This record gives sequence, structure tokens and C-alpha cells, in this order.
Amino acid sequence: MQIFGQMVRVPVTARQKFNEAAYFYNGMLAHRTNVVIFPYYLSAFLSAFRSVTFFLQKQYAHDARFSSWYPQKQAEMAGDPVMKMLKDRRTDVVHREPIDLFFMQGFEFPERFKGCIETTHLEVVHDQAPDGRVISRIKVGADGIEEDVATRITWHFTEDDKTDVMQHCYSGLEKLDAILKELEALRVSMGLPADDA
Repeated sequence: MQIFGQMVRVPVTARQKFNEAAYFYNGMLAHRTNVVIFPYYLSAFLSAFRSVTFFLQKQYAHDARFSSWYPQKQAEMAGDPVMKMLKDRRTDVVHREPIDLFFMQGFEFPERFKGCIETTHLEVVHDQAPDGRVISRIKVGADGIEEDVATRITWHFTEDDKTDVMQHCYSGLEKLDAILKELEALRVSMGLPADDA
């Protein structure tokens, strides 16, 4: 038996779009060593992240107090290098082409080495599983046994950018969260409910 139905359209708030961006951020974190899936989550994050302010403007378009408060926030975001970069990357993904990503790849030392391997022979092999996960193995000593080790990958928007994409995205989330909280506090001070921000 099957039942056909339609979901009731529920208004989406800026806070809900923020939560969506945070969800995709967590997906990036969980899949940071997967060269296939990580870019999918990044693309989804950038789209959701950018739409927070679109939803904010639509949600409060009728509110004169918002109209006087928001232009200053827009100017602050436009002048913030991280917020501008994330906005520009979203524009690239949606309107132009997939963005280039750069990475630095390494591995985590097994516990027994206590963060340092002393040897005259070290082999490091990085391979990719069919699902996109990067697999790292090391062999310590010419007659050592090859063993799996945890892969470490940092992603970068440009070749020269030393900051991990994850840090840029987290910083952007913090800044957007602060704006939403400021608006929520402003609404509460005016006797309005804060939960729809």
C-alpha cells in the first residue's frame, strides 16, 4: 500500500537557514577526508550560508525597525574579508562553475610513536577508496609492516591561503550567528518574540 501526499509548506526563517548551513558544515567536518563528498557539502554550505541574509531580509521586509538596523549590518558584512570571500565563493559555485579547491594532505602518527618517528626508512602511501575516502598507510623501516594510519587533510580556497576552509566557514557561521542573536535581542527589547529570527 502507498499513500500519496503533499507536505504543508512551512515558512522558513533566517535562523532555520542558519541551522541548515550548520548542518552542512557538520557534514564537511565528517567527510573532510573524502575528496568526492567534501566538495558537495561545501557547495551546499555556501548556498545555505548565503541564503541566511536573503531569508532575513524577506522575513523582516515589512518591519521599519529592521530596515533601519540592517543596512549597517550589510556594510559590516561587505567589509568583512571572510564574509565577502564566502559570498564570492557561493556566487562562483552557483553562477559560474565549481570552485577550485587546494589541499594539504598528511597522516597522524600512530600512538606508539608519540608524535615523532625516528627512522632511516619511511614509506607513506596515500590511496583513494572507490567512495572517495583518502586512505593513508605507512611503513616504518625497510623491513617494517605497512599499516593504516589516520589521514589528515586541510582544504584551502586558494593556493596561498594558509587558513583551512573549515576555519573560514566556522568563522562565517560565528559572525552570522552574532547578527541573528543581535536581532533577536533587539526584538526582545521591543517586546517582540525572538524565536522567529
